[in-house]
Order: sequence, then structure tokens, then C-alpha cells
Amino acid sequence: MKKTLVPMPAGHAGESELDQLLGERRAFSRVGDSCSAADAECLRRMRDERLYRFKKVNWSQFCTQYLDISKTEANCIIRRFEEFGQSYFDVSRIVRISPESYRAIAHAVKDKSIEYDGETIPLTGDNAQRVTAAVQALRQAAAPKREPKSAIAPAAPAPLYERIHALERRAYDIAAELRRVCDEASRGGCERQTIQRLARDLRQRMYDLEVLAA
Repeated sequence: MKKTLVPMPAGHAGESELDQLLGERRAFSRVGDSCSAADAECLRRMRDERLYRFKKVNWSQFCTQYLDISKTEANCIIRRFEEFGQSYFDVSRIVRISPESYRAIAHAVKDKSIEYDGETIPLTGDNAQRVTAAVQALRQAAAPKREPKSAIAPAAPAPLYERIHALERRAYDIAAELRRVCDEASRGGCERQTIQRLARDLRQRMYDLEVLAA
């Protein structure tokens, strides 16, 4: 079935608009490592208005050649903007949070602030510690409650060597499960990028542990 293409803006006006959006996105990227709502809005306009066609490429090629991200990542950013608006990006610039976790605390985010324990905390870099603490507390409060354990006297702790071997097995199991998830995830997608960031973080933590254990 032949697709009906959305008409592009006429003449050089549309191309100039695309160049302006690309310039704005580069400016947004220099402000911080995380994506902003303005950046997401730029991506959405370039995709939905098909401005990328002025570069004689499709959306996937445009993302890799001109945006330095994959099509999957760009679409993920746009979906978050369409679902949550600016509030999600205001929070994520301060504390890393997944869309799933944000849905659980979205009710507390209003007017560039987060409300917790009767206090309204502005979402600014100066309040990073307070915002992070509020997000963590709200996430814990939204988490499913566990059934209380029966009152049984705590068992004596296992010998250290047994605890180390148990941790070793868990570490290998976690690594194997992450490998399986990575194999299932699409190349260049959000999931693989999350695993990549996690691997870098764990590598640094294990190096610190190696130095500590020396």
C-alpha cells in the first residue's frame, strides 16, 4: 500500500527551519548531559513535520547522521515527551528515572516542583539532593507492600566464605540474565543503551572494590 507523504514546507523556508532546529538542539545538548523538553520538542517537529527529508535521507538515517542517536532512542524521547510533557524532563535532569518509575510519582510533580511531605521543592540544580531524596521516598511509598515476616528469631549469619560464594553465584546469574536481555533487545534501542550505562557503572564499582580488597 502506497503511503501518503506529508507535504514539506516550500522552498528554502523549510530547510532553514530544519537548520534552526538542529542548531537549537546542539545548544540544548551543551546545557547538560540529559535531554530537555525543548530538545524532545525539536525531535518531534523534525520527525512529524518530516523536515529531515530536506537532507535527502529517511528518519533513521537522519537520526544517526545528524542527531548522533538511533531512531529508536529518538522515538523513545518523543514518546516520553508526548506522555509526560516537560515535567518528566525537569525531573530526569536532576535524578535518573525510568518512565515506569515516573508514572508512580507523577502526581507529585507540578509547576517545576515536586511535592513531598508537605513541602514544595523547586526542580533546580541547587535542590538536587532534596529532589533526589523526595523521588526515592515517593518511589518507595508507591512500591508494592511486602507481607510482614513472621516473628522468628534471626539465624546466625553464615560464614564469610559462604556469603562470598553466594554473592559470586548471584553476580554470575545477574550477568547472564543481562546478556539474555541484551540479546533480545533491538540494536541501538533504549534497552541496550541502559544496559551499556549499567555496565560502565558496575565496571567502575568493581574496580573500586578490587582496590579496596587489595
